Order: sequence, then C-alpha cells, then structure tokens
Amino acid sequence: MSAAPAAPLVPPDTPAALQSLRELPLPDAVSYAPQTIGWLFVALLLIGLMLALAWRAWRRYERARYRREALAELGRLEAKLNDDATRGAALAGIGPLIKRTALAAAPRAQVASLSGAAWLDYLRTHGGFDDESGALLYTASYAPAARIATISPQQAQRLAQAARGWIESHHVEV
Repeated sequence: MSAAPAAPLVPPDTPAALQSLRELPLPDAVSYAPQTIGWLFVALLLIGLMLALAWRAWRRYERARYRREALAELGRLEAKLNDDATRGAALAGIGPLIKRTALAAAPRAQVASLSGAAWLDYLRTHGGFDDESGALLYTASYAPAARIATISPQQAQRLAQAARGWIESHHVEV
C-alpha cells in the first residue's frame, strides 16, 4: 500500500497565487565537531588540565586524612568530657591524640622525642596552643589521675577546643 503524498493544508479561501508557495527548507544541522585541529588541541589541553587539577585535589584530600581521623577521635573524646566518670580518661586521651597527629604530619625525628615544656613549645609554634590550654594539656598528659579529676568541665571543653583548633590549623614546614 503506497501512501499518496500529503497535500499541504491550505485554507480553502487562500488565493491561487499563495497556494503554490511552499515552506522554506531548514538548513542542515550544524556539527559540534571542531572544524580545525587547533580546537582539538585546546580540548585535549583542557581535559589534561582538569585531570591534573582533579589529581591534585585528590592527593590533598588524601594527605589530610590524618586530620579527619584525628578530628573524629577528638569528637568521641569530647562526648565523654561532660560525664564525671569518663572525663579523666577522655582528658588523658587528648595528649596522645595530638602527639599521633603531629607524628603523622611532621618528621618523626622532629616530634617523637619531645615531651614536657619542649612539646608545649612545639605546639605553640606550630598551631597556636596558648599558655592556659598548654598547661591543661600538660596536666592531662602527665599528672596523676587524682589531679586530672580536678579539671572542671569548662576547662576540659577549653582544652578540647584548643586541640580541635590545633588539629585543624597546624602546619609543618617541609
């Protein structure tokens, strides 16, 4: 069954001179392909640049993993600071957490042997622990459990905030 060509829809009252007019044909679709080889090089260059930037962002993200893990552990310790029964253990865990974080960021020979006043000086120069939070960290790290138990919840929160600030902002010269 062959179909007859469809007759154009023309209103019956159209003058004969206008009935023979046809619609203008549309031009062919414009190709999105580049017309010259230069655009191909530009596209390859942009793709390469985007891949390099993505690789660099991924490496930066991976290098900061120790910070994210330390902040997560600090969050778990902070949750225990308001309870009198667990405050001492949580405070005692902040010092080793900061030490592990520093060991992950700095050369082991520079950080591993530091303790006491030298450790507090390192924390002051590499991230901004102040004297009060340094004294609290010293007490929480080296004092007997009975002395750690005398630290108030407000002081404990202040120490946790100082530790959080140090973990988030410390930088080590390479």
